[in-house]
Amino acid sequence: MPDTLMPRSSEDAARRPSAPRRWRWVVVGLLAVALAGGIAAWRMRSPAAVAPPPSTPTVLTVTTVVATPRSVPHRIPADGPIVAWQEMRLGMELGGLRVTDVTVEEGDTVAAGQLLARLDDSVIAAQLDRADASITEAEASLALSRAELRRVQSLIASQNAARQTLEQREAEVLRNDARLASLRASRAEVAAMLAQTRITAPDAGVILARDILPGSVSVAGQVAFRLLRQGRVELEARVQEMDLAAIRPGQDVLVRHGARSVAGQVRAVAPSLPGNTRLGVVHVALPTDPGLLPGMFALAVIDAGAIETIAVPAEAVVFRDGAPAVFVLESDRARLRRVTIDATLKDGALAIAGGLTAGDRVIAMGAGFLADGDRVQVGDAR
Repeated sequence: MPDTLMPRSSEDAARRPSAPRRWRWVVVGLLAVALAGGIAAWRMRSPAAVAPPPSTPTVLTVTTVVATPRSVPHRIPADGPIVAWQEMRLGMELGGLRVTDVTVEEGDTVAAGQLLARLDDSVIAAQLDRADASITEAEASLALSRAELRRVQSLIASQNAARQTLEQREAEVLRNDARLASLRASRAEVAAMLAQTRITAPDAGVILARDILPGSVSVAGQVAFRLLRQGRVELEARVQEMDLAAIRPGQDVLVRHGARSVAGQVRAVAPSLPGNTRLGVVHVALPTDPGLLPGMFALAVIDAGAIETIAVPAEAVVFRDGAPAVFVLESDRARLRRVTIDATLKDGALAIAGGLTAGDRVIAMGAGFLADGDRVQVGDAR
């Protein structure tokens, strides 16, 4: 039986889109394709985009100065304690004697020969009196023996005395003469001991210390007084070993202690370095009564003449890694060079002890903004 076309249900008819609606979607798709193609064609027809030019490094404009040699004062710093120019230790030469009197105190100014202390001299004075009596007796015996010798000599001349008698009288004179000389030497010894019971100042000065009291018993060799000879003090300046070669006796020295300034002179340079300090000792003589006392600590500047150095403006010196340096112009590049600063000059320039040679072109203005190897442009050379 032939197939017959059966009409669809009303539900199927509702699900199937209508013809006008399908054509609408087809047109929208064609328009989208055309738009995409047009954009692609426009891009192909437009000129290619130009890539941005590569960036060029910034060139800093700087000024330069020529490193020039200059003769500058050589000032050597030093420091150290104030010490006695010469400290005299006055001791007691006799032991076992009582100290009867002490006439000075610490800080007193004394004159040469002034009595400082006295020991009990009663026993020694009695010994001296006995020595004097013995000498008087010996002198009388010598005089008598000489008179006897003269009488024997006259008798020998008249042949009334034996030769043996003459020899005996001559021997007696020699014996008495020797005894007198011995007694005189003994008296001198006692007199010296008597003088040692009096302690006197061997020179003018200031008493730094007194170590005995009245009533104490003397001990041979004991230090009784410490005397600052002539009241003079000096600075025992300590100097770096590399600076010692430039220091000579007679050079001027400015010594500072707080607000006080004292002018001195180099007296002597110690011939060796004490210990392992690597510091030399320079003895600086100070004027009388400088207002400085032994034990104080002072600073000093030694005028060691003049030296030749290289000077650059202060603005040319920069610090890299905590060390001073300058930039030297090499062609159109700034090259970092380490330097050693010696001193600041009166016009504000810096004296360079090492790292530069005369004629180097040093960058002044703009040095603080540079790094090693930077390209620079010189704006104004000085």
